Amino acid sequence: MSRASRLIKRLDKALNGYESFGDNPDSFVETVMSGLETELDAIRSKDKPELWAEIYVERDRARIKQAVLNRVMGQGSD
Repeated sequence: MSRASRLIKRLDKALNGYESFGDNPDSFVETVMSGLETELDAIRSKDKPELWAEIYVERDRARIKQAVLNRVMGQGSD
């Protein structure tokens, strides 16, 4: 498993620990980031383009997921 995969897995695990993010999910970013320091340090220590490419793909997946869920929510409120 790559360092990027470990980061993504750990991030998913950290997020699954919350039942809700209330009205301000952005307020959780620093808390979650601080829990990922070990994984972040490992990625920083091996500054490989492949690791960053994997992170970019995961970020894009998250954007697409957010867009789809926003549309679903919009349809549900119609």
